[in-house]
Amino acid sequence: MDLGVAVSAALSFARLKAREHDRRKNWVEQVSTDLARRFDIVRVENSDIRSMTRSAKGTMDCPGRNVRQKAGLNRGILANGRGRLVVRLEQKARGRVERVVATGTSQRCSACGHTTPENRKSQAVFRCVACGYACNADINAARTIAAGRAVTARGALQPLGGAVNREPRHAASAL
Repeated sequence: MDLGVAVSAALSFARLKAREHDRRKNWVEQVSTDLARRFDIVRVENSDIRSMTRSAKGTMDCPGRNVRQKAGLNRGILANGRGRLVVRLEQKARGRVERVVATGTSQRCSACGHTTPENRKSQAVFRCVACGYACNADINAARTIAAGRAVTARGALQPLGGAVNREPRHAASAL
């Protein structure tokens, strides 16, 4: 293979990747500006992208499973630019972005608040065993997050802006 051909192919691949990066960055800027202008408060799921995209390689003694599929999933997660979107949104809408803990949102009914694993029938189907409310599982979780009704590890509602299971703080003048 000729060196000139290899260099040309590498440059065209680099240009393609740069264009992809520029498109993603432009999308993030447009969407974050639109959200910051249209909404007084924006709630996003507080997910740890670094943990979600960890390698599945494993070690020599204990090799990983489905490594190729995990690598593809990682590329997809990183390619959508969600982390960059949340960062830019927090910069453009200072103090109006709330990160909601995602624990239990897929099992919590957005209509009545009942939380149980039995509510989640499958990956896509949500049906509350308490009130009978049914809808797409992702839409139900999004409504729960939008309402700010995440569930703590102890199962209590998490009021946004305050810790659960703590005594309220009193102002120094009220003491």
